[in-house]
Amino acid sequence: MLDAFLLKLGRRGHDGEPIARLSQLGLRDRQFGQDQDLTREGDRSPNVTLLTDGLAARYKLLSSGRRQITTLLVPGDFLDLSSFLVPRRDFGVVAVTACRAVTIDNEQLRRICEADRAASYLLWTETCIEAAIQREWLVSMGRRSAKGQMAHLFCELMVRLAAVGRSEASAFHLPLTQNELADVLGMSPVHVNRILKELRRDGVIAWLNYRIEILDWQGLADVAEFNPAYLGLQSVVPVSKPVAAHAQDATAAPAQTVK
Repeated sequence: MLDAFLLKLGRRGHDGEPIARLSQLGLRDRQFGQDQDLTREGDRSPNVTLLTDGLAARYKLLSSGRRQITTLLVPGDFLDLSSFLVPRRDFGVVAVTACRAVTIDNEQLRRICEADRAASYLLWTETCIEAAIQREWLVSMGRRSAKGQMAHLFCELMVRLAAVGRSEASAFHLPLTQNELADVLGMSPVHVNRILKELRRDGVIAWLNYRIEILDWQGLADVAEFNPAYLGLQSVVPVSKPVAAHAQDATAAPAQTVK
């Protein structure tokens, strides 16, 4: 159940054995349907939760009902590691796809960390990487162009998903509707569609049936000014290849839903 997280630790050059001991604690395996809340803002829980399969999103809601997705969560990511120390959640987490997750009792986790400082170090590293991702998202929304922001998101997801074995050589699955992608990027759905068309026209990506293929990694990274160092991973960079004419034709975007 911890395979994705342990694989990610290995990509960071860490021995995951201290965390692997959690498997001996009888972790609770949970399943969530698409669009189901895994946790809501204001919830309190004696557990932390680790995503083991699927795609989830942390979000905040305004009083108007408008939503901002603040983080996309992939297998191997903790949904709420901060609640280990701050029990009340100041965010919600929703399942973008059907998801599986395991819950870990805070007291059991605390005992493991007190008995082995290496486990504490690994969890502290995880919180630092989460903070680094949040900083990059903040810079993207505040200072990158709309095209650069979207390109940066795609580069980041490619590396994060490759690190946990959830990507192909130069492609990954991103099952977001146009409205959901707008919630991630803080743009209108119309603006999202226009930027997607620009990236396809530039020949750096193709998008078909929720599958993003990176046709020109260096070109996409240049648009994004992407440096994967903040992810703390031994980067898995896809090989760029020439854009085939049929690939461009295959990526015409539906008007309302990105597939």
